[in-house]
Amino acid sequence: MSGPIHKSKKVPIALLASWLLLGGLHTTAYASGPQPDETEPSAPANADNILGHWQRGEGEAIIEVRQHPGGYHGVVVASERRPEIVGIEVFRQLRYDEDTSTWHGRAYSIKRKREVRIDIVVPNANRLELTAHVLIFSRRVQFNRISAANLARLQL
Repeated sequence: MSGPIHKSKKVPIALLASWLLLGGLHTTAYASGPQPDETEPSAPANADNILGHWQRGEGEAIIEVRQHPGGYHGVVVASERRPEIVGIEVFRQLRYDEDTSTWHGRAYSIKRKREVRIDIVVPNANRLELTAHVLIFSRRVQFNRISAANLARLQL
């Protein structure tokens, strides 16, 4: 009675061990990262068109999109209606897809207190189109670039 049970446990253990070994090698390859003589690719020049100050509409919060070592993000830098939200990071983990000229990342909804997946397109220097995805629904909103002169007028 102990013979068949003991024998049947050997096969799954052997499969598990080989799966872990192969999985471990696969993980090691990714964990090793770039070699010292390799450089990480920098963002293409047209990817930087997302940098700057953006506003959805008159009186809405102003978001500054910045680049930092972990990627790009957007932070509320001014809000007439809700000054308590200044400093909140609303665009996170933005990564540029050169093939589609689209940004992908996450947006934090202050009103709903949750993150959603987003895609961003910058069709011209003064407009940003953000599409938010929640389950099977999506919503597109537009932002306009705030010029340096307007920023000075707002006294940021």
